[in-house]
Amino acid sequence: MTDPNTPAEPVDPNAQNGSVPPAAPQPPAGDTGAVPPPPPPAPDYGQQPPAPGYGQQPPAPGYQQPYGQQPYGQQPYGQQPGQPGYGQPAYGQPAPGYAQPYGQPAAKSPILSILSLVGGIVGIVLNLAWGIGFLFGIAAVVLGFIGRRKEPQARGFWLTGIILGFVSIAIAIIYWIFLAIIFASLATYGNNYGG
Repeated sequence: MTDPNTPAEPVDPNAQNGSVPPAAPQPPAGDTGAVPPPPPPAPDYGQQPPAPGYGQQPPAPGYQQPYGQQPYGQQPYGQQPGQPGYGQPAYGQPAPGYAQPYGQPAAKSPILSILSLVGGIVGIVLNLAWGIGFLFGIAAVVLGFIGRRKEPQARGFWLTGIILGFVSIAIAIIYWIFLAIIFASLATYGNNYGG
């Protein structure tokens, strides 16, 4: 009976007339028959696999570390453990140039406060040109007070809008009083020479 664990001898396809191929050489008596593992493949030029640290597994065969990155758990020379590398954000901080992390609301822009500021500026300009910036001044004051309540972080915008709105209203009132005086004096001047 033959042992099922012994390998079968290879058959020579060139054998003719039923001749038996030569027998394979037998291993020495002390050898267990195990084939030694092949040597590891030589790494590419300039690509040395990193030595695994305590508790780390070696990288998978064929894996190459991206250029400029250190293997996980290893620090560059001269860097203290726990510190982010040069140009890397600290743990928990978003990378520069990227949006807010998922789950955190984006900061709202202070629309009412900006509209208050714009209304105050437009009101003053229109008052100086034609004296009709009164409505923009009122809008600036109203939007400024609403922005003060709803957008307290935009203090510079709504405060400037409120101040410019009141200045615009004051300029409009002074302008109308000046026009009323001019029309009143023209009316009395025309009545004196009329007859």
